[in-house]
Amino acid sequence: MLPQKAQQWIDERTGYKNFLHAIFLLNFPTQRRSRWQFLWGGALVLMMLVEMVTGALLMTVYSPSEASAWGSVHYIETQVDLGWFVRGLHHYTAHMMIVAIIVHIFLVIISAGYRKPKEFIYWTSLLIGGVIIGLTITGNPLPWDQKGYWSYQIETGIAGTMPVIGSTLRSLVVGGSEFGNLTLTRLYTIHVIVLPVIALLLFTFHMALIRRERLRTAKIREAADDPEIDFQLDEDDPVKDEITQPYWPYQTTRTLVLTLILMGIIIIQLIVYPALKNQHVSVGHDGWEADLPASEIKLEAPADSYIPYVARPEWFVRFLFELRHLVPKELEVLVTAVLPGVILAVLFLVPFYEKVFGEKWGQRLAIFVYVGGLLIISGISWYGIQMERNAPDYALKRSQEIAYAARASWLASKNGVPPEGPDSLLRNDPKSMGPLIFARHCGICHTWNGHDGTGQYIMELKDGKRVKATPRASDLAGFATTKWLTEFLMNPRSPKFFGHVGAMKGGDAILNGDMNDWADSYVGPEGILTKDDIEAVAALVAREANHRDFKPLSEETVKRGVSVFSGIDFKDKSGKVVDFYGYCAQCHAMKAGDPEEEGGGAAPDFNGYGSEKWLTDFIRKPGAERFYGDKNIMPSFEESKLSKHDLNLLVKWMRGEWQRPEQEK
Repeated sequence: MLPQKAQQWIDERTGYKNFLHAIFLLNFPTQRRSRWQFLWGGALVLMMLVEMVTGALLMTVYSPSEASAWGSVHYIETQVDLGWFVRGLHHYTAHMMIVAIIVHIFLVIISAGYRKPKEFIYWTSLLIGGVIIGLTITGNPLPWDQKGYWSYQIETGIAGTMPVIGSTLRSLVVGGSEFGNLTLTRLYTIHVIVLPVIALLLFTFHMALIRRERLRTAKIREAADDPEIDFQLDEDDPVKDEITQPYWPYQTTRTLVLTLILMGIIIIQLIVYPALKNQHVSVGHDGWEADLPASEIKLEAPADSYIPYVARPEWFVRFLFELRHLVPKELEVLVTAVLPGVILAVLFLVPFYEKVFGEKWGQRLAIFVYVGGLLIISGISWYGIQMERNAPDYALKRSQEIAYAARASWLASKNGVPPEGPDSLLRNDPKSMGPLIFARHCGICHTWNGHDGTGQYIMELKDGKRVKATPRASDLAGFATTKWLTEFLMNPRSPKFFGHVGAMKGGDAILNGDMNDWADSYVGPEGILTKDDIEAVAALVAREANHRDFKPLSEETVKRGVSVFSGIDFKDKSGKVVDFYGYCAQCHAMKAGDPEEEGGGAAPDFNGYGSEKWLTDFIRKPGAERFYGDKNIMPSFEESKLSKHDLNLLVKWMRGEWQRPEQEK
């Protein structure tokens, strides 16, 4: 604290005291008594200051481009000291400001703060609310994650349906017809320069109008109290109950208390509840959510139209999103343009209600319209959210989105963000892309643990209803493992394997073919093969795949497997060496199981069976001579159908080959 003389010396040369009084409202007049209901405007100003400070801190690290936006936000969240806290504070404060402006306008209406001569004070409040919503809308997509990307798609889509100016407006804010680098740079410019400047001007103008009104009130009151002036207030004049009182410390203290309460709520939300809640629903693989604990996932996956994500708008425009689904497409303009215009007009005209209906009923109408409108909007939004969450596949889809978010965050922390952009984190990851590629190309016929690889059941229309489809080919989860092969050999006709293949063209030859005849003849209570024999030969064949979790076989298992595969030194259930006419080498070739190398030709070659190369070659051309030959009914997947990149990811995923956290290894 400077000595009094020093303060006086500086003030004489700078006038800093008057400046501080103006900035901190130390001599700002207010009502005779400070009131709790007049705090929300001041709280808005303080929260805007929080936004400016936290936003400036984020700007020191954030980079607005497709290749670096998500990575820079991930860096803030994971590497910068308290970066997660600063970003969370910035994010949640923006949403709290929307709540605050809604409450503030409500309190203005119930206190008749729109009456002459306060109309412009009320109107600037509405404009400030619009700017706050604009700041939130333009800020949410800046991380360039799935949530921001898709919510902005909806919001710009709504803007684009407006008549006459819709397409131009959307092109202006998007930077063209498609989202890209220009979208981010324009959003960033609007968010950090254009709207903050407008907000600052509106706040300044708003405060100037309030100050002017308070000073006018004070002068009128002074005139009424001066015995030398012939002036008397009407009994119902609102000025009668007002005198000048410094804003500091009376109203300021209460405003600070409210602001601290609101910031406390924000901080509790930020610390206690993670940004994304993990719902622990399996998505194609056990342990899918093991990449990161739920509390550490604070950023959605990088924006990518290929990765599944249910587009959801922000809560404050949710009602428009829901209403769009209730009207035909040709009438969408009523929801996207006419309805918002009507809402704005109704709010703008509030000061004129009393001119038509009188003070008493005009104010009641204003309150009824405002509260009723909020209840209707809230009800529509709540209904839409509940309908989404009660959908049968909501938990699955949401857990899938969270799983992708966890995977991207873990990969970025482990390997860094590639120079080509954050979307390549998942695009080059077998665990992430494998299920999607399988669902797109293989899920038409095959299943994976009963579903299409992503957790969704394959559906078909039956009697006008969508029902679970019957798979036409084998379930490939665990393909070429000992367990999978054992189950197959024990019962090839099982619905899990060839049971429904007869529904396909040429499938009868497989359903009633040699493999099923072999099982009927040699497997089961009456067959010569025991379960140990089946497991041994299955393990011998599975060894060719060399899966990551395959355990070395014992000498006894290898010997028994070779005897079944080749028929050499085969022992029956009593342990006696007998001739076995059902040995595998009659049809299948596999050096490890056929020492004399006399087999093969009539059925798929088992050399390298289930390995990366074998699977790649098989998927490319299943009708090749070394595979199914003339008996093939599976379509081939040339590079024009399935790229080399996608095929590699699919094969690695089927084999369980992807980068894992230490605890998964």
